[in-house]
Amino acid sequence: MSGTQRYCPMTQAAAQSVTGSTDEPVRTILVVEDEVLIRLTVTEYLRDCGYRVFEASNAAEAKRVLDADTPVRLVFSDVNMPGDENGFALARWIRQHHPDTKLLLTSGVTNAPGKAGDLCEEGPFMAKPYSPAAVLERIESLLRYARRAGSGQ
Repeated sequence: MSGTQRYCPMTQAAAQSVTGSTDEPVRTILVVEDEVLIRLTVTEYLRDCGYRVFEASNAAEAKRVLDADTPVRLVFSDVNMPGDENGFALARWIRQHHPDTKLLLTSGVTNAPGKAGDLCEEGPFMAKPYSPAAVLERIESLLRYARRAGSGQ
């Protein structure tokens, strides 16, 4: 990483709580963000924390990643992005075509949280600006919640 060292709070215990086992591979995340500097900051941080991360700058690119033969556990997407579809349209498409994929939407627009609540899980919206550490914390929380719900705990 470009000469700077980042602190990542993800320990082996945290990895185990997200994946269920220290032997199991860490979850795969797709970050959909049209602003390059924001996308790079978040994706590098998540990679430093041991996540496998794919990137997309719009909904069309995100759909190509999701339709490839790569399991994506969670999509972290901006609401406002270029192209024919925004983050809400992408979220509806994910719900229809990849219903097991978790969603976390983000935006600097004030009316976005209400709309996001209809499409996403517990704590589905993250307002901008945010820190990469806050994104990591929310992602880990969503994945832990999904794991507990899936195991009936």
